[in-house]
Amino acid sequence: MRYFTLKMSLLAALLTAALCLQAQTPREQIAADPDLTAGIYHSYEYLPGPAAPAPAGYVPFYISHYGRHGSRWHISPEMYSRPLGVLRKAGETARLTPRGRDVLEKVEAVASDAQGRWGALTPRGVREHREIAGRMFAAYPEVFSTDGGRKCRIESRSTLVPRCILSMAAFNERLKELNPAILATRESCERYISYLSNGPGMGAQQKAARAVADSLQQARLVPGRLMAKLFTDPSAVVASEEDARRMMQDLYMLAAIMQDVDYLGISLWDLFTDEERYALWECENARRYMGMGPSLRFGDPVFTDAAPLLRNIVETAQRVVDGEDDLSASLRFGHDVNIIPLAALMGVKEASTRVFPVDEMAGAWNVGHVSPMAANLQLVFFRNPETGDVRVRVLYNERDAGLPVEGGPYYPWETLRAYFEKLYA
Repeated sequence: MRYFTLKMSLLAALLTAALCLQAQTPREQIAADPDLTAGIYHSYEYLPGPAAPAPAGYVPFYISHYGRHGSRWHISPEMYSRPLGVLRKAGETARLTPRGRDVLEKVEAVASDAQGRWGALTPRGVREHREIAGRMFAAYPEVFSTDGGRKCRIESRSTLVPRCILSMAAFNERLKELNPAILATRESCERYISYLSNGPGMGAQQKAARAVADSLQQARLVPGRLMAKLFTDPSAVVASEEDARRMMQDLYMLAAIMQDVDYLGISLWDLFTDEERYALWECENARRYMGMGPSLRFGDPVFTDAAPLLRNIVETAQRVVDGEDDLSASLRFGHDVNIIPLAALMGVKEASTRVFPVDEMAGAWNVGHVSPMAANLQLVFFRNPETGDVRVRVLYNERDAGLPVEGGPYYPWETLRAYFEKLYA
């Protein structure tokens, strides 16, 4: 009883935190929690939504999933070596302030830790997927049960990138720990890339989207205060305004990734004022929104890119519903550039709003909420054994997705399927 009471208290606290977060503006959220400044580098946080019990008589029998890889190191060595080089040079010429020397020491430690691990899954990334898998198992035990001779077969597929493969492994490992009798297959090969990581449309408009994002960055980032905090003679270290902005952006990138390597216990957020952190987040958010999100100006190719993945989700599920496939779960693992377009195409609430003016983007879409590390989509299928009727609960980051479809949160499968099919027809 005491354990149950503590568990309910914890869930209540998490729910309260989630509701408070929703009520705040992005600026208020970032001021309250600096890690939210990280945008797409924000590590995964489980924030449960309101309880929504399944309709009476309905039993879960299948889960269809797509997940972004978990927390990682930065993918490029230059993201560490470039700011480190500037700080080292300033140190060699005695142009570092006391705070600059402190930052140099921290960046040395961060760069050393990342050496040779570019883009790899961090221990936190492994933990994120294990925890998501554990909650999925606990929430829908019927799906993963092998009682009474029932067969539980899971099919897992990932892109060819090691961090995705290892995310898949962590997820499967946890499920197998919870029920060793689960039959699981894991694949990572070219055969499935056409839907797991489809992106020609996004690539075609990246240059134009990047140009708009760069213009916003030039307008919003004011690096003078930060440079004076680090260097005794800023103009001798960063010769131009462009160099200073690049250094500010590089330090922001290092600050953002620190939560993904939380075992280091290093934070760089106090380098920036609240206003600077908001400006950095706004630029990052706009860049991702226009580059891979549902932007009214650039988003149409993004929707097209997501169509093969949604088709695979629907067609695989239909075979299971019809009894043509005995799958208990389909687990897919990819990247932000895949799950963001998928959420936009599906019409997930807060992931699909379309605006054009740059000034409206911050209030319309938040990349840290849409695609933190380990972002995930879950379609949980329920059947009424007496009537055969099938309902589907759609969860995005383990909260009800709020699709623009009648009948939620347990949508009639026929209604939901018809809606999806129109999106990729």
